[in-house]
Amino acid sequence: MEILSLIEEVEVMGEGGEKWYTRFVPGFLGKTVIDAEELFDALHRLRSSLPEEMSMANQVSRERDRILREAHEERAKILEASREQAQLLVSNDEIVKQAERRAEEILDQARIDAQALRAEAETWARGIVERLDNYVSRVSATIDKTRKALLSDATPLEDRETLIEGE
Repeated sequence: MEILSLIEEVEVMGEGGEKWYTRFVPGFLGKTVIDAEELFDALHRLRSSLPEEMSMANQVSRERDRILREAHEERAKILEASREQAQLLVSNDEIVKQAERRAEEILDQARIDAQALRAEAETWARGIVERLDNYVSRVSATIDKTRKALLSDATPLEDRETLIEGE
């Protein structure tokens, strides 16, 4: 494989380079000097000999990154839609609770109104029964007087007629 031989060539360059052991220039102790033109030439050949698969791998990697980015965006959209749906459900639940509270208030008011109506009806019925009782008592008293008058032999007929007409 050409790539491996080019890498080996760069290694040989490094090993075959000129070694500098100077104490006078700081930082050059144990350093190797390589011809820059030879190094860049080897790197250029290395780059041009990279297989097409490397380019395709880069392309696949970029495509993978794009797909991941789109997946993250889609996930964010789904999460937002889920949050909105949850909020709607909570809102609907709150509406139901409000409706139940209102229904309970209406039922309570209906019970109060029914009790008041029942009390009025009982009062009216008591009044009717009391008047009927008074009327029955008067009729009963008249019947008793009439009976007594009819049963008494001493009462003249004219007085009996007066008693009956007066009631």
